[in-house]
Amino acid sequence: MIAPITADSFERNHFERTPCVIERTDADYYAGLLTVDDLDVALGTHNVRPGEVAVVRGKEDIPRSTYTDDAGVVDPIGIARLFDEGATITFNQFHRRIPTLGDLCSALGKVFSSRLQTNIYLTPPDAQGFKPHWDTHDVFVLQVAGRKQWSVYDAKVTLPLKGQGFDPERDTPGEVTTEFELGPGSAVYIPRGLMHSARSTSEASLHITLGITAFTWTDFLVETVAATALREPALRHALPLRFADGGFPPEERERLVREKLEVLVTRCVPAEVWERFRNDVLALNAPLFTDVLSSRLRDQSIGQASRWTRRRGLRVDLRSRGEGCVLFLLGKEVQFPPVMRQAVEFIVKSDSFVTADVPKCPDDEGKTVLVRRLVREGLLQHAKGTESISCR
Repeated sequence: MIAPITADSFERNHFERTPCVIERTDADYYAGLLTVDDLDVALGTHNVRPGEVAVVRGKEDIPRSTYTDDAGVVDPIGIARLFDEGATITFNQFHRRIPTLGDLCSALGKVFSSRLQTNIYLTPPDAQGFKPHWDTHDVFVLQVAGRKQWSVYDAKVTLPLKGQGFDPERDTPGEVTTEFELGPGSAVYIPRGLMHSARSTSEASLHITLGITAFTWTDFLVETVAATALREPALRHALPLRFADGGFPPEERERLVREKLEVLVTRCVPAEVWERFRNDVLALNAPLFTDVLSSRLRDQSIGQASRWTRRRGLRVDLRSRGEGCVLFLLGKEVQFPPVMRQAVEFIVKSDSFVTADVPKCPDDEGKTVLVRRLVREGLLQHAKGTESISCR
């Protein structure tokens, strides 16, 4: 996504610090992720609701009633008419609808250990969708088609939390610090809190915004306090009855705070919170399952020569539990007895294999049973070209 910049260089020089502009001459670099046809199909056939699709035009608020029908469903003709009149169409959270975007979020979620989301912006020529603003999450902008002129302003808030949202009445842009133009195939990373705005040029613009909602140290410490309080009554006591009294001694307040912090430091088990966040990351950003019915119509026979692949973008974690092991998959726990441990490890680590390759199973039937279970759990697929489809 950021080539030729390396991941190490990005993390060292840009992440949570400064914008990173990546200019390319390959106009089709991101074309495989999204097309306008994808958006047409969504608008015309998916019964889209307001919130999933919205329309913006600079400082003007466009009422939903102008692009929804009597049932509250987005009207494609109404949307197109507003686009003709200079409005930007936004498609929110469409990684839940378009498999390529779901795969991208799944892959990047692993890199960033964060929640990922996509918003798509289709802007007519010479138009501005949003006025200058900042986001409470880091963003990558991937320019798919057309061009946009970007302006970045003096930072007003450094790394804002989710509750420190942008307020257009309060937050005004400072001096422009950077200006650049993104053409098709180019990208930019913008840290949260950095005010920015964009305007299309003489042609329509289509770009994908990837939002990275990170787990912050604030999140971690708040969760650690909450988890410790569940075990330690000392952290659940009420504040002193007279703490609001002007005569309550300041030194007593300080003593009590130090006492509670000491309880927290000595009694907290931060590993619990690390594990909870890790499980959240594993459960988030799952790829879209677009073949669950067609796979039932495929030849489901499992022979020793059948070839399998792990589902692309699916995040799994195999951990020990007693003498056996547990596979964390799509927010579920799939348990296996000790005798199957090496076989499961082999499957989780293999990009492609045939049934007969599975080691340490009691017999061929055991290999078949294990593969069938992992197919039904969604981890494995027939390798392309090795299965047939039947509607009998």
